[in-house]
Amino acid sequence: MSREVTNNRAEVDSVVVQSLQANSSRLWHWLEYVYVVTLLGTLTQGPVNKIWEGSSQVDPKAIEITKFATYILVQAPAIFLLVRRGISKNLLKGPIGLLLLFVSWMLLSTIWATSSSNTVFESLTLVLTCSVGLYVARSFSLIEQLSLFGFAMQPGLIFSWFAVRQNWAGSVQPEDGNWIGIYFNRNSLAPPAALGLLAASALLWIVLARRPKRWIAIGLTLIAVTLFDSYLLVRSGSSTSLGAVMVFGLVWLFWSVIRWWQRHKNISPKQILRMVYPSFLLGVIVMTWVGFRFQSVLLNRLGRKIDFNGREVLWRFSWSGFKNRPIIGWGWMSAWRTQEFFKDREFWWALTNNYWSHSAMMDVLLGGGIIGATLLVFAIIWSGARQLGSVCSEISGQWAFAATWFVIAASTQESFIIGNHFMLVLLVSSMIGYQANQNDDSLNKTNSPA
Repeated sequence: MSREVTNNRAEVDSVVVQSLQANSSRLWHWLEYVYVVTLLGTLTQGPVNKIWEGSSQVDPKAIEITKFATYILVQAPAIFLLVRRGISKNLLKGPIGLLLLFVSWMLLSTIWATSSSNTVFESLTLVLTCSVGLYVARSFSLIEQLSLFGFAMQPGLIFSWFAVRQNWAGSVQPEDGNWIGIYFNRNSLAPPAALGLLAASALLWIVLARRPKRWIAIGLTLIAVTLFDSYLLVRSGSSTSLGAVMVFGLVWLFWSVIRWWQRHKNISPKQILRMVYPSFLLGVIVMTWVGFRFQSVLLNRLGRKIDFNGREVLWRFSWSGFKNRPIIGWGWMSAWRTQEFFKDREFWWALTNNYWSHSAMMDVLLGGGIIGATLLVFAIIWSGARQLGSVCSEISGQWAFAATWFVIAASTQESFIIGNHFMLVLLVSSMIGYQANQNDDSLNKTNSPA
């Protein structure tokens, strides 16, 4: 009798322990969601700059250090979690390995950098934020990533809308009425608005395909978020983000057609890899280059004037600097802080007061030369090849390529491949994929698209 009682107590204790472990696991997941939303929202940089805005007028150098410390502290837990979960050796031999070589090369450029103190600072933050992107890809499924990115953008956007409505100082550009909100300019408000509407749209795509419980209410909420974010994007007046959203839409459409073609024509993964993927790469590269090269013509036809803010002079100046050191570059984010870079054209420094090229493409070429640019390009191409199966099989699998090229298109006009910025997190996480396919070679997947 006593033995039966003992066994029953042991079973009850086991059930209680399992229940506590399950509840603890669920609580941990929700706490991690809250952390990632806070992390991504902080890396939009607007909230951090707004918090320290008043103090920076008293001691700008001290506040820059404070901002740096803020970004380090908010990203540190992600690095701890990434190390704890680890990355498989198989993935380190693939595009992740190339990506790590890219950031390592930029860190190594401190040795020959013309402004080494700045390079070591900027390259360390580049390594840190790329690692955050790996953490997001390693830890969350596609739906989780979409939800986290979309939700994280909303607080800053809501506060920006409120700032404009309340006529906060600096929330609107006085010369043209474009909205800034709590960010530094229209081109800082627009990317969170663009990402918010894109993530909400991708989630809406999933909801309409799966129709879960209360799908109508969820769908209407996502539509409301999409409309709100679209409104802020338009009011920002940012041509850069609008163009990047168009690139996202075209890439999404292309892979939607390929998914339909695969389902009805039963084309093999090898055919997609050998024929479709190279054609896609050629198409987006040409499309991005045309938009970059002929933006002045396109915008002039839309009635928008291109002047120095169009950055064409900065890009020509950057290209001239790249040709001076084409192989290894000037050191990551070092050129624009180097007197030698300006030679006999110092007046451009006084005119622009810039510390970057306003084009991540130019920043990479200037900072790491052909070697650095080649590592990044091959990492992007290889990561796409590894994800072809999931892109063609998973619901909203188009996100991987569409989000990657959204960031690349925007980065032709802005310095988004930089540490402490959410766009770099988005680029890395979309390149690598998501938790569900971390241990698989996606080219081996042959499921039909949903």
